[in-house]
Amino acid sequence: MFSSTKKLDHNLKSLLASSIIKEYRVLIKYRNFPDSISKKINSYRGTVIRRIESCNIICAQVKSKSIELLLEYPEVQYICLDQYLSLCGMSIPSANRVRISSKLPIYGRGIGVGVVDSGVYPHGDLTYPINRISTFVDLVNELPYPYDDNGHGTCTCGIIAGNGLASNKIYTGVAPESNIHCFKAFDKLGKGYVSDVLFSLEDLINISEKYNIKVICLPFETLYYNKFIFTQFDTLLKKARLKSIICILPSGSNKNIDGSITGIALSTNCITVSGIDTTSSEIKSYAYSSCGSIKKDKKPDFCAACVDVISLNSNTSYISYKNNSKMHAPKLDTSYKNFTGTSVSAAYISGLCALLFEQHPDFTFDDILSLLKVASIPLDIPRNQQGEGKIDINKVLKQ
Repeated sequence: MFSSTKKLDHNLKSLLASSIIKEYRVLIKYRNFPDSISKKINSYRGTVIRRIESCNIICAQVKSKSIELLLEYPEVQYICLDQYLSLCGMSIPSANRVRISSKLPIYGRGIGVGVVDSGVYPHGDLTYPINRISTFVDLVNELPYPYDDNGHGTCTCGIIAGNGLASNKIYTGVAPESNIHCFKAFDKLGKGYVSDVLFSLEDLINISEKYNIKVICLPFETLYYNKFIFTQFDTLLKKARLKSIICILPSGSNKNIDGSITGIALSTNCITVSGIDTTSSEIKSYAYSSCGSIKKDKKPDFCAACVDVISLNSNTSYISYKNNSKMHAPKLDTSYKNFTGTSVSAAYISGLCALLFEQHPDFTFDDILSLLKVASIPLDIPRNQQGEGKIDINKVLKQ
């Protein structure tokens, strides 16, 4: 059984040997002829869920008996489980102890920011006076209009682009005139399939020129390193980098011990952000912000506040579409709430990048990275917990 063992992920192989599960959601890496493979999957009474063409990946739901048949097909290179990814969990400027100079009329105007998260609630700070939720794609429940049944995505979008309307501009996001392009790839529990996130990232890259998407915030983590999964993500991160799109990831939510950053956040084709606690007079590392390895990693790249940061609240019970009709979003009892987690740090740096792109629309990934390094202030904490340090964006924004 399963003679083509080199083509089969060892975790999937173990599950198949146990015969506990009869059907699996898998990633199928192919060389060529994806249409032919899709036809085979359908003939085996499986379901093709989606394709990620940049990575030569088909995501499918297949029965255990079908996997051995697919392994025998020469164009199939590798099959593994479609794993789960997990979301990582003061006003925003004051939490980072940086206020953007009021003399600078820079708000991220015209810059598109991609967000792959749990969705986005149609909060007034994002929809009035102009609706800046420019794209919403739901890969979980396939609803056509924005909603967020977890709340994490709304927090992320608020830090990046909230205009502070409900707070008389007190709780304003970093780039309050930027446009949000949100892909809901994570469910109400904060879990999302690798295939859905890969598809979202690929689609954001593909539509980037149309919507001037210059930044993509990816506020999630892989709980352990998987070389195959890492390679697929790195392929897309590199593609984004070559198109001068900055992808931002949190360092992760492991304890801040040496070498605790794992998976995608180790890619050199993204900016990785760790979390710091600025709630007291002494700035310190956030206890659950993953760190790089002192000896071999160059990650994280930067750090930012991530403890008790105020952002947009959401009604997680709201469903945007029911009985073939768009549902009106109810008024929130409380417009804002506190959030903690390295996702907050990643969202903050995403907003800063949007500001820099407004001033320098032709800059590349490396140009923006260089500017952020110039603007960084080292803190009195180990380098593998902060990277280049905390960013004071006023140092590089043009007067």
